[in-house]
Amino acid sequence: MTKNINLSNILTGRTYTVLGFESEASEYSQKLRKMGFVEGTKITLAPIKISDPMIFEIRGSRVALRKNEADQVKVEEV
Repeated sequence: MTKNINLSNILTGRTYTVLGFESEASEYSQKLRKMGFVEGTKITLAPIKISDPMIFEIRGSRVALRKNEADQVKVEEV
């Protein structure tokens, strides 16, 4: 199992858990929490053939983030 990687480095077909953010107190991390990126939430990379933005499946929805935005989210493989 991979520990504590950036969301921008996840692989298609695997499930990950949100651990937190690079900067917990940033305005952007607060925005992501409101979008469902809450610690303990399962997340996967959608099987879509584009690399930037990346499309994630979280809480029954698809969310697009640029790679530099996804770099702010810490995850671990389930």
